[in-house]
Amino acid sequence: MNPGKQLHDLQEIDLDLEEKNARLSHVERELSDDRALAEARERLEALQQQLAELDTRQREAEWGTDDLQAKLKPLRQKLYDGSVKNPKELSSLQQQVEQLKRQLRQEEDRTLDIMAQVEALQSEIAAQKSRIKGIEEEWRRRQEGLLAQKAELVSLIEAARERRDAAAAACAPAHLELYETLRARKQGSAVARVEQGRCGGCRITLSMSSITRARAADLVQCDSCGRILYVG
Repeated sequence: MNPGKQLHDLQEIDLDLEEKNARLSHVERELSDDRALAEARERLEALQQQLAELDTRQREAEWGTDDLQAKLKPLRQKLYDGSVKNPKELSSLQQQVEQLKRQLRQEEDRTLDIMAQVEALQSEIAAQKSRIKGIEEEWRRRQEGLLAQKAELVSLIEAARERRDAAAAACAPAHLELYETLRARKQGSAVARVEQGRCGGCRITLSMSSITRARAADLVQCDSCGRILYVG
């Protein structure tokens, strides 16, 4: 067989292998990419941490409210039971009661504000859990599809490698060595098709003798770029 055609056919297999291996690498990267799920879970963890902090603040506010109520109760009782007769002492007691009532209202307002934040955060956490569930379902479906693609590509690559081994075995060792050397130097393009009298690699016009020899059984290289010529 014409060595140019043999090596051109080998190059087609090699290019096909490169393309399939690139696709396989992409699929494998996609299989290991769980960033969206990880980010959603991190967000949920942050929300749950915020909720834990709010729960602590709410308990502290409730304790503060209970403490103020405990302080206020005996003062109110003393204020209204008629046991204090001295106007100055009564006025001082009234001021203490009013001050504690103001503090109590502030603490109750703070507690209500925290409770509202807790409720809103609980709703956000529930929504985030639902969001994560959807992401997990989508991720599982995508994994199934990617695994099927991977299995198909692995099978196709194995078949292509078998064809490659057979094609390489059919080539003369010296021709194969030259092909591999040029392929490494020319970014995978060791063989160039002759197109309208020009080298398909460098686009330089070829001599008629080079074209005639390439069309026959000789291995001919382009005088300009050194690629193996194939007339097909």
